[in-house]
Amino acid sequence: MISDFFASIIIPVYNDSEELEKVLHGIGMQTFSRERYEVIVVDNGSTDHTRDLVQRFGDVIYLREDNYLNSPYSCRNRGLEVAKGGVIVLLDATCIPEPDWLKQGMACIEKSGADIVSSHVLFDFRNRVTAAKLYDSNNLSKESVMKSNGVAKTASLFIKKEVFDKAGRFPEGVRSGADVRWSSRASGMGFTMEYCYDSIARKKARSFTASVRKQWRVGKGQPAIRREQGKYLNPWKLLAGSLLPPHPARVSKLTENKGVEVTHYLIFKLYFVAWFIWVTMALANIYGSYFLKEEMNGLDVKDNLTPERDMPGMFNDFDFNKNGTNSHVYTGSAKE
Repeated sequence: MISDFFASIIIPVYNDSEELEKVLHGIGMQTFSRERYEVIVVDNGSTDHTRDLVQRFGDVIYLREDNYLNSPYSCRNRGLEVAKGGVIVLLDATCIPEPDWLKQGMACIEKSGADIVSSHVLFDFRNRVTAAKLYDSNNLSKESVMKSNGVAKTASLFIKKEVFDKAGRFPEGVRSGADVRWSSRASGMGFTMEYCYDSIARKKARSFTASVRKQWRVGKGQPAIRREQGKYLNPWKLLAGSLLPPHPARVSKLTENKGVEVTHYLIFKLYFVAWFIWVTMALANIYGSYFLKEEMNGLDVKDNLTPERDMPGMFNDFDFNKNGTNSHVYTGSAKE
């Protein structure tokens, strides 16, 4: 039974000790028995006092990932290498769990029999709702997306260890999008997913600059994801479409079910924030498609082209080289 399983909570972090401290305090308040889980923090080369912070908690395992900097997925892989749990819990360093988060997540995975369970992640606007934060609050797993696309994101995921044993780990050195690629592969192998509304965590909403950087990284990786799924989308057509003014209804959907007051002025600002980010993602798709084409032609893209050397200054703001139960079960084919 899952109730007898030991859980391993893996948290990647890079220079975010302030948020990590809140997360670790939240884990310390869990109603789930402390004897039945471990906490593993994997530091991706932080230069702040992350290590000292973790050591103050005493019972938290501290690891470093210095070979693949700027890759939270490599950090998660390092955590997986030492994890003892039958259930792997992937938690972001900016995602603060509520007291019943772990207990309810483990209950969901037991009662449903699902292999992958996504928590219900709410966004914390920190007493200041901005257009950028509203946009960012739409960028995590939703029940409808899990159901239609068979993908989940790693802000707060409960995964049976056997899924990693059969589907493999995350690709090394990747900054964004590997959760979508990995979970798509797992669901394609027949592993089941569930969305759990009772397992709640609260994630810090990103600023405008952080949101643009994040969506650039996501857009850059989308061509590779579509290739793995056997799909193709002309990135130039995507750019052409993004340059057209978006329909107001599309922007209005970004404000639904946020639990905050959204004024007309805020929606007005959100319109232009969303439009800018959508154009940015389209440009990132073109950039990612070029690199993918070079890779398919057998070239070592890292050796032959880097944004700093061949297009100096153009991408400086996009952070390329910083050295990171109420539920339904979705089933696929039988697992091999």
